[in-house]
Amino acid sequence: MSTLNNEKHYLLYCNTPTQFEALLNKSKWPEKICNCEYSIDFPRRFPSSYSLVVLDIPTQWNVQNFCDELKVRYKTIIKGERLFVKGGRVIPRIRIDFSSNKELGEILKSKRILLDDDNTAYTIEPYVSPTRILRCYICQQYDDHVAAHCPNKDKPICFKCGQQHNYNPKCQNETCCAHCKGNHMAGNPNCPLKIETRENKKMKIKIAPSMTSTHANIWTGNTARHLFGQGGTTESVSIDKAIDSNSNNLMKKFNSIEENIQTILKQQTDLGK
Repeated sequence: MSTLNNEKHYLLYCNTPTQFEALLNKSKWPEKICNCEYSIDFPRRFPSSYSLVVLDIPTQWNVQNFCDELKVRYKTIIKGERLFVKGGRVIPRIRIDFSSNKELGEILKSKRILLDDDNTAYTIEPYVSPTRILRCYICQQYDDHVAAHCPNKDKPICFKCGQQHNYNPKCQNETCCAHCKGNHMAGNPNCPLKIETRENKKMKIKIAPSMTSTHANIWTGNTARHLFGQGGTTESVSIDKAIDSNSNNLMKKFNSIEENIQTILKQQTDLGK
């Protein structure tokens, strides 16, 4: 919650897709809350799980007109957006956002989206969001937590001037990044710290799948050696040790839980005597 000009602003978070879809439905909102008028600002961006990409759409087509035609059949479409590649070059793909995960799932299952009753169809694919960096809108910290779990709620940092004061979208202070002290607002895509954070995140994402695939394909290319015992790789031994260690730790935790349960049962029995 934030206060501006005696007005209260609430930022709502959803725990489930059902909650998210319910809040997007304006008809489910009351006319007044506590006998007070209110307004709703829906997010400009939706979770990638509520989007798909339509392929082979001519770049000269109007996205809004195309989406309006799709809405005749698919009522839960919210909006469409043309996709670009680095440098701002338009590509023949359109991202479509839905308010219903159910309808989206049915479309993805069919692997195509219909434009009209004549069965004019376009190939679709799931939307995979680019590497994004989270930013807490209270303390402005990158990729550590969201505002709902901010440990610095009593020390908010302005997204525009980088100084410590309550949220104010009309802040008149000089623009200064809270991270690099440059003359741009927090979250600017050209912020050196944001670029560095994104690159580090990309590296972690690349490393994680490679480690998984190495473990999954541990026999590939070394079948004879593994089958007939002609030595083994240091990497495979390390992975096996790590697995054994994790298994032992897990068993210790299960044993501890079981011991605690037995202790509680004994205490209950003693109390009943």
